[in-house]
Amino acid sequence: MLLTSIRKFQAMWRLLLIAPLICLSSTQEEASWRCPQYWIQFQSSCYRFIKSPLHTRNDARKNCQAYESDLVSVNSVEEHGFLLYNLLWQDPQHRRWYTGSQQQSPGYWVNEDGTPLPDMESAFLPEPAEPQPNKDYMVYSFSNSLKKWGLEKVTGEELLLYICEAPLTKLHYVMADDRTYQYGIDIEDPLKIPIGPYFINQPIDVVFDLSKRKITNDVSLSCLAGGYPAPTYEWFKEDYQGDKLVSIKIDPLKDSRFTISGGTLIIHEPRKEEDRGLYHCKASNDYGTIISETVKLTFGFIGEFNLKRSEEKGEENWGKTVYCDPPQSFPGVKYYWARDYFPNFVEEDKRVFVSFDGALYFSALENIDRGNYSCNVQSRVSDTGRNGPFFPLNVHPHSNHQQLKFPNNFPKAFPEAPVAGKEVRLECVAFGYPVPSYNWTRRGSALPRQAIFASYNRVLLIPNVQVEDQGEYICRATNDRASIHNSVVLSIQAEPNF
Repeated sequence: MLLTSIRKFQAMWRLLLIAPLICLSSTQEEASWRCPQYWIQFQSSCYRFIKSPLHTRNDARKNCQAYESDLVSVNSVEEHGFLLYNLLWQDPQHRRWYTGSQQQSPGYWVNEDGTPLPDMESAFLPEPAEPQPNKDYMVYSFSNSLKKWGLEKVTGEELLLYICEAPLTKLHYVMADDRTYQYGIDIEDPLKIPIGPYFINQPIDVVFDLSKRKITNDVSLSCLAGGYPAPTYEWFKEDYQGDKLVSIKIDPLKDSRFTISGGTLIIHEPRKEEDRGLYHCKASNDYGTIISETVKLTFGFIGEFNLKRSEEKGEENWGKTVYCDPPQSFPGVKYYWARDYFPNFVEEDKRVFVSFDGALYFSALENIDRGNYSCNVQSRVSDTGRNGPFFPLNVHPHSNHQQLKFPNNFPKAFPEAPVAGKEVRLECVAFGYPVPSYNWTRRGSALPRQAIFASYNRVLLIPNVQVEDQGEYICRATNDRASIHNSVVLSIQAEPNF
């Protein structure tokens, strides 16, 4: 009897010693799991934002289930915030995304995992005044009027994008998707693994500066592809035949102006009317063919200024705009103003400002501003430039000073139709004496984190602007006697995100 008790005690003791090791092993294994490629982890789940092809709600769910997942179940406010954050950068086009929520009774929503939708009344977007029946499914949608993402009811028959969710512990079966072309191949030199071509460097848009023809009379477009065997290259010019866009192969044997060396197309003595347009390259080997992005070849130029220009007049303590009157140019120019002689450039201060469009602004003229001025331009893609004629600016005395006033529809945005990922420049100038100071705000929201103030706060730069940066930007100009404000609405366009 005593021996039996001792043996039971020893067995229980072994279990107590082994159990923590089993738990530790399980915890370590779970900690080592990660989401597969194209999936995003949040807490203990993986999420995938499926952008193509579009599906109805039922078909979207079937596709999620093929990945050992289901349509996303929104179980907390934190998870809702995670999804909103990802939608901001996943979908700048503001499309609609299916979730796993469905309405079982009026106002009662249940996720596909059986859990109720959290109480998030503020997350729902406003509904139309007229009741719309049979809208028992939930999507994420963007409200252009409210400038935010939220939840919207749909019928489920719409062809939309969708979000899949799976527990982290289930998706390790899908990890095979992470395998590269090297999987299962035993070879010493990885560069000699048979593989179809892939682009290392895509071609980029090129501008040929016509004024440089005497120095360099050729232009090149380049692409570079990897693969084994090494790819061969062909170049094509895209052109319309009738209303159909066709690709015309460039053959150096038929036109000696063209040379193809590796992935580089060289055009000797380029001709504006004949050679400008769209091009792409094709790389091929025994295992496949790839086609590059389409790029544009254009021809840059700067015309000549008018030889003479009449004088400009202004009044002391009043604002003044002096326009550049630049020559025609392509693709764009930078502006520099000189005074009395070149290159004695006008320096900006609290009174003096050169706009992105080349206009010279004086918030309040002073006698020291009298002189001869010249507007000068330089190409944005080369060092080519032109000098404008000098002309006098005369400042006449005035018994009064100007009240604060915004000239020429300020504030302004450059460019007028900004695209996500590019830089946006907001400018604000006011006329008046005393010379004003400036302050920027955004209606209903803070200024973007990356925003930079320049030129005595007259300029607000937003590098790498995003769709969420759009809104109404307010400039306030203030001096000792008055304060005025005006605004510009910034709308950000977005390129497709695949």
